[in-house]
Amino acid sequence: MPKRYIVWGMLAVVLLALSGCKPPAKEAGPQPVAVEVAKVARGDIQVTSTLTGRVEAETEVPVPAKLSARVAAVRVRVGGKVEAGQVLVELDKKDVAEQVRQAEANLKVAEASLPPASGESAAAAGARVALESAQADLKRIESLKEQGLASEQAWEQAKARAAGAAAQYQAVLDQERAAQARYEQAQAALELARSQLENATVTAPIAGVVASLPVEVGQTVGPGALVATIVNMERVKIEVNVPEKDVVHLKEGQAAKVRIASLKGKEFTGKLTSLAPAADPKTRSFLGEVTLENPGYVLKPGMFAEVRLATETRQGVVVVPQDAVILEGDKQVVYVVSDDTARRREVKLGLGNDEVVEVLSGVKEGEDLVVTGQDYLEDGVPVTVEGRGEGK
Repeated sequence: MPKRYIVWGMLAVVLLALSGCKPPAKEAGPQPVAVEVAKVARGDIQVTSTLTGRVEAETEVPVPAKLSARVAAVRVRVGGKVEAGQVLVELDKKDVAEQVRQAEANLKVAEASLPPASGESAAAAGARVALESAQADLKRIESLKEQGLASEQAWEQAKARAAGAAAQYQAVLDQERAAQARYEQAQAALELARSQLENATVTAPIAGVVASLPVEVGQTVGPGALVATIVNMERVKIEVNVPEKDVVHLKEGQAAKVRIASLKGKEFTGKLTSLAPAADPKTRSFLGEVTLENPGYVLKPGMFAEVRLATETRQGVVVVPQDAVILEGDKQVVYVVSDDTARRREVKLGLGNDEVVEVLSGVKEGEDLVVTGQDYLEDGVPVTVEGRGEGK
């Protein structure tokens, strides 16, 4: 056999032997899970009741007609702003103006029949003097009759004259009182006529916006007929139905956050100004009223509103994001990172809302809480922190 073949054979045997003695390769460990963490911190937490309602004017005043007349002019338009006392509608004044003229004439006639403002009238004075004379004559004749110097007939005649004078005097006084009453009635009639003349001009009782104007020129309206409706839009209200579970946590005067969808979700601040003491028997809810300022009349009656009222609040407590909590059966679990390793913690939770929840036990302030990637973790799994957020 050639020498070179022997050498190659020996090398092959050596290589095979060496390969059989090489230790097995070490198995690779689990790959680290990428996570994001945030520091466990203290903060405030608030639970709110979210309710819905529609914007209404806080003050709405119907304006009725106060007399029967034809509409002569309409001076405003629906949606227009008005000041208190501004003319809204003018009614035909022809008839009431004539009533004023007639009442003024009647008052002059009644005034002419009045007795003097002080002292007594000539008629009353004359009747009084006649009465005093008749009474003195009767007294004289009675004295003579007692002495037997005057007849029964003379006494009867004197008594009749005294009674007649008294009746005449009383009649004069009654006439003067009647004249005074007629004058006062004429005064009242004139005041009423003038008031009706004023009522022919219908004015705004408050400053605000014309919400309705259900009349037109030429139309005849009667007393009590609606001429206009004025709403005060400087403040608006929203009525909400508060569930029984929330009403015990609310109180009048507390702040309310109001969001208007049609205004691109713009938020306003108001107050819960009233809360019904009893529930509606049909809905079992409690009627609440939220009021808020309305600068620039941005809020319009009928707008849909979302109202949020705080029902419970905790301050300075340990809070974590709701998304960081994992439900395992009847247990709540979070993961924290220590030495690049995930550590499982069972936690006891307190007050919570849609975003965060209070942690009563299980984690400590300052620990690194896993907020992203926790669904892929188990206790002891290595992790790689790829992002850090702020604690809630």
